[in-house]
Amino acid sequence: MPATTSLKLPDALKNTIAKVAAFEGKTSHALMVDTLQSAMEDAMVRQQFYADGEASYQETLRTNAVFSGVDVKAYLLARVKSGKSGDRTGRPQAQPLIAAKPMTLAHD
Repeated sequence: MPATTSLKLPDALKNTIAKVAAFEGKTSHALMVDTLQSAMEDAMVRQQFYADGEASYQETLRTNAVFSGVDVKAYLLARVKSGKSGDRTGRPQAQPLIAAKPMTLAHD
């Protein structure tokens, strides 16, 4: 069962909501519910993105293995070229993570 929530909105925001809702053929209430639902879905996707990034970071720390950006770029470019000819390109090899080693750019 839906719960009732009260929001105190500034007059300017309330007027904007009313205008946008009218333009979209919705009530102000429906527009606010839809907007909040969309914002929460975006927030959940963002939270999952951060969680996935943290998990990847922890996996990197656990395995101490990374791939050179230059090697990955060369591999991908070779795969694109070989896609037409059917040649197989070897995957880049993981390297140990050396924190003191400066990173090299993988782009031109």
